[in-house]
Amino acid sequence: MSIRFDKDARRATNGPMIFFSDPSAMVSLSEEIRGAIESQLAFYAYRMPGDLMISFGSSEHVVEGIGERGFVIAPFLPDMPILTIPYRPAKRNIKADGFQYRFPSTSTPREEHAAEIDAIKSALSTYGTGKIVASRVIVNNGRIDVGSTFAELSRRHPNAFVFCFSTPLTGCWIGASPELLLEASGNGVKTMALAGTRAAGESGEWDCKNLEEQQMVTDFISETLSGNGLDISISPLYTRNAGKVEHLCTDISASSHEPMTTDRIQSILHQLSPTPALCGTPRDVALDTIRQTERFDRGCYGGFCGPFRSPADFSLFVTLRCCCIEMERFCIYVGGGITLRSNTEAEWQETEAKASTIRDALIIE
Repeated sequence: MSIRFDKDARRATNGPMIFFSDPSAMVSLSEEIRGAIESQLAFYAYRMPGDLMISFGSSEHVVEGIGERGFVIAPFLPDMPILTIPYRPAKRNIKADGFQYRFPSTSTPREEHAAEIDAIKSALSTYGTGKIVASRVIVNNGRIDVGSTFAELSRRHPNAFVFCFSTPLTGCWIGASPELLLEASGNGVKTMALAGTRAAGESGEWDCKNLEEQQMVTDFISETLSGNGLDISISPLYTRNAGKVEHLCTDISASSHEPMTTDRIQSILHQLSPTPALCGTPRDVALDTIRQTERFDRGCYGGFCGPFRSPADFSLFVTLRCCCIEMERFCIYVGGGITLRSNTEAEWQETEAKASTIRDALIIE
């Protein structure tokens, strides 16, 4: 799939440029991204699931928090600031105090990943239940053509949220997320509980480990939304494809009798993210264990990103199936939920399959 800036496309007032997929056209999105990188501008590009339109914007400014119309970027750790690349020039820039992403130096060795799983099981044995996500990094040398990779991800994963963003604080990230964190329309919101993983197209019933893992995520999200005064509705459980893997999923919608304000949305997001699907439950135990066992910075992996127009109109997705890009190297992030039922070898193979989502689409110059 190629992408071009359509002659009839519009730049919304104080908004992004709109591109359209067109098999016969040149890839001009790559030029926009390359120009932003060379000018050291913050930028974003995204394509909504099932859509043909691709939005792109760049800015000299990055602001803290949610509220400005723009592209939102939240890191994994909940005590780190949420950033917004605004649609229009901002009056101030964020200070970098306490937030500077550190690119991992090497890939996670297999034995280190196994040791983390053992440590997680030990922590969970105290509670007799629960889940903690073990992640790992795959660091490789190579200069990535960001625009062409974005187009390839869009072609391979039409039902994913395909994204790319870069700021001086986060570095440059690109990926294809299958997981909606929170989307608002008026006084209603939508989300999903996406957990449990197996090879795409595998026949037979899901095993107990995956069913248990998915139920933990469903319960957490449902309780969080209902605890914020929302009336929730949960879909039947179904299998959702995501490239070479598939997941268990339940769609969750919720409505409010009161207007959704910025403060209310920020509070809900702080409670939701990171969800058990990317962190674990109990969350405090999961975060402590992750900090103690992982030797790298998760950065934006497991956080969220997406367009924010108002408290009643936004779409935020979990930042996963992604990699961080530097000038001559890149780092793929993958992970999996560990429970007391987890098998170490199976968990490694699961992360290999997840890594293929981004790895197979990377275009190296």
